[in-house]
Amino acid sequence: MSANARPGSGLAGTFDDWDPLDSDQGDLERLDAALGRIRRLWDRPEVKQWFQARLDLESVDASVYRTLRAVRQVAGSDPSVNGVAGVLRVDASTASRFVERAVTAGFVSRSVAPDDRRRSSLELTAAGHERLLVLRDVRVRFLADLTAAWPDDDVVALTGLLDRLDASVGRLDDVDDG
Repeated sequence: MSANARPGSGLAGTFDDWDPLDSDQGDLERLDAALGRIRRLWDRPEVKQWFQARLDLESVDASVYRTLRAVRQVAGSDPSVNGVAGVLRVDASTASRFVERAVTAGFVSRSVAPDDRRRSSLELTAAGHERLLVLRDVRVRFLADLTAAWPDDDVVALTGLLDRLDASVGRLDDVDDG
């Protein structure tokens, strides 16, 4: 299998023809390792120190930022825990815990949904909106620092490729639902 070939035959394919020790898997193996390292980026002590110098980290963590961003994203369509779960690609109980933290911190308000009294409707509070803007600006500044020596075209290319990878991950939800 070439370095550009992918195991299996699409999302529903098998991995029977994929040998993880095959040297031709180099690019995919490197991608897997890089994604693992990047996933842990936000937990690195030096990264936490960088953010701590710019934010009150006692009152917000990465899950709160993602939750606030998700609440804002679902505001026009499904401003509920299930809507947040869908955006975050987590189960409803995990999303519920994230939302509860944001509500407790005063960043999200919860009210009875107008169309179904059994459901909650979520909305960013003024403090939540402000916190989201501050967190976004600080995170963007962090990424700008990391990529400062990169040509703009490389940042644009990486963003496009990660968007494509994210879309492929999103299609896994369609396979699970099908």
